[in-house]
Amino acid sequence: MQLRTFLSLSCAAAMLAACNSSDEPAAEEVAAAPTPQLTSTPTPTVADDGSPLTPGQWNVNESASGASASFGVAGEDAKLVISCDRESNTLAMVLAGEADGLQSYVLEAGGTAARLDMMPDGDLNLPSLSAEIAPDAPVFGGFVQPGGVIEITSPQGATMRVPTSTAIRRVFEACA
Repeated sequence: MQLRTFLSLSCAAAMLAACNSSDEPAAEEVAAAPTPQLTSTPTPTVADDGSPLTPGQWNVNESASGASASFGVAGEDAKLVISCDRESNTLAMVLAGEADGLQSYVLEAGGTAARLDMMPDGDLNLPSLSAEIAPDAPVFGGFVQPGGVIEITSPQGATMRVPTSTAIRRVFEACA
């Protein structure tokens, strides 16, 4: 009887050993789980035609009164600002520069183009032009597409090229 018990226990031990001898490495040999690599959408440095982009970066500010996205070099005045005033539910675009009277600019982004009529805002400290904008205009959809370029052409033909930014969407949503 003891022989039968011994054989049964031996068979059970052999089967357990067979189950444990799989191709999986022992606990000491288990490799650490790979850490995920976070990637961002690359910001273009040149336009599709190879022309350089205006130096600078986008900065977004939000407050109880609204939100704004400004593009420029750190420590300098912004060259381009898109802002939302929550109280009046108004979106505006402001460009640094001087002009007399109404100026028609051409905006291009995301494969679409639009005309934007801008007026001098009368700021003597920082001369600029401004216009109210409609975020549902197709060209502004291109402003938030990752990896794209926004082209703003003045009536005189000078073109400012800046990278698009998904952060601009936060400004549009602040007035939605």
